[in-house]
Amino acid sequence: DEAFLLIAYSAPMRASARAARDFYLLTSCFRSPHQFRKRSIATTSLLAAPRAIVFDFGGVMTGEPHREAVVHFIRESFQLSLGEFDKVNQEKRRAFEQGKMDAEFWVSYAEERGIELPVNWVEAFQDVMKEAIGINPEMYLLVGKLREQQMPVALLSNIDERLAKLLRDFGLYAPFNPCLLSCEMGIEKPDLRAYEFLLTELNLSAHEVVFIDDKLENVEAAKQLGIDAILFESPEQIRAALRTRMAGAL
Repeated sequence: DEAFLLIAYSAPMRASARAARDFYLLTSCFRSPHQFRKRSIATTSLLAAPRAIVFDFGGVMTGEPHREAVVHFIRESFQLSLGEFDKVNQEKRRAFEQGKMDAEFWVSYAEERGIELPVNWVEAFQDVMKEAIGINPEMYLLVGKLREQQMPVALLSNIDERLAKLLRDFGLYAPFNPCLLSCEMGIEKPDLRAYEFLLTELNLSAHEVVFIDDKLENVEAAKQLGIDAILFESPEQIRAALRTRMAGAL
């Protein structure tokens, strides 16, 4: 058995010092059943300890978005019927393709029609937009706690360019490094290449990474590569899962 293990582990041993250490723990344990049990537990704990936590954004760092709050604010500001709003909103989307952001579009729309907006209208609009995103404060507190403990936290999110710029302007991506967005990578989850790109950016092996997402297909895809993936249900559930993986450090 030891001869077999020597052959099986010789390549990983050359690949890294960590593999060599694991090899020593595994082979030496055959000298004593008691040592085998103790050293197996030690090795398992070593491999299970995460070196980075990766979050999805929508549905994990946020709850349900409140788009109706933005629609109400715009309709009240410009006295638009629902039909009129839908028509103007199509114009806004075309304007974005030309590089114009939401607030800039609505200010121009008001100027073109002689509508006088309050001095603080842009700030009020940005506040409504941020509130509409539905940020989950408990998850941001958790991310902050992880950062305090020197645990790298990253983001892997499917998102379009317009919303990504908005979230970045609001500072909602600031805690994450790297911050990997599908609109910039050109790849969306659950494409396995998205997770491979993530591992390359982190410079970590799959088993060293915990990934959290609210969509089962994204979780299952991550698991195919050996990533420790968790299906998001609640902040409490994630906190408990991470506490287990981090030996109660959280």
